[in-house]
Amino acid sequence: MLCNFLISQRLEPSELVAALAYATGVRPGQVDVCAEVDSQDARDWEAFVLCTHHRVRGDVVMSLDIQVQPASAAYGAPETEAELAVAFAARTGVAVLYPDAGVDPETYWLAAPAGGSPDTVVTRARLAASDAASADERPVYTVSAVERAVAAFPGAEVRPLGEPAVLNAPSDTTQ
Repeated sequence: MLCNFLISQRLEPSELVAALAYATGVRPGQVDVCAEVDSQDARDWEAFVLCTHHRVRGDVVMSLDIQVQPASAAYGAPETEAELAVAFAARTGVAVLYPDAGVDPETYWLAAPAGGSPDTVVTRARLAASDAASADERPVYTVSAVERAVAAFPGAEVRPLGEPAVLNAPSDTTQ
């Protein structure tokens, strides 16, 4: 399984390892986390879970490229990107945006803590990237709208975002 997450809060590599191990049901030693800017030579390419993280700017501050090997699927472990996003958000308490399989490239699914409860809210969000001024500069990401209010993006307008793309939506929106 390949996953692309944008998250609302910066996490340390050790926090990423712990959250991904918990969410996928593997031991922390079976998770390899590396920054995009670090050498890839020391990676454990045989790890059950590989995660490369990048810094981004704006309402989301980290991008995670995650690969989960099929052989690592523990009983009850997430089988889809949506399920992993919900488990990751529940474990870390951060908002997780992941791609919507729909037509609009600015519409994402959003898994976020449901303020004051152990549940995780799954809703849709509109994410816009600014044009980078130069090739060395990364765009600034803005969550401009959400279908349900979430604490991570208080400035986002709450409104419907069109038809949900049910192909990538989790079947249960609370965990």
